[in-house]
Amino acid sequence: MDVHDEITDDLIGEGTIIIDGRNESVSYWLTVSPEGDPLLAEGSISGSERLIRSVTNARNVKLALGDGPVVTLECEGGSGEAQWVKALTG
Repeated sequence: MDVHDEITDDLIGEGTIIIDGRNESVSYWLTVSPEGDPLLAEGSISGSERLIRSVTNARNVKLALGDGPVVTLECEGGSGEAQWVKALTG
């Protein structure tokens, strides 16, 4: 497979993190997954260190994409002001 023949869709923008009824703005950079349902995309979010700690410790985190749907986030690791995430349906 030639890497140059692959097409990737990146979702880059500002969105809203929804944690326990609290909404805060974050930046996101996600790459759409070719696997599809339930994994929509993988990438990172960034915000204040306090917000990223809240995201990491929360049980149910949603991300409202700037001009798209609301997705559920699964945290994968990170530090400081960035968090690696998976965006899932539901």
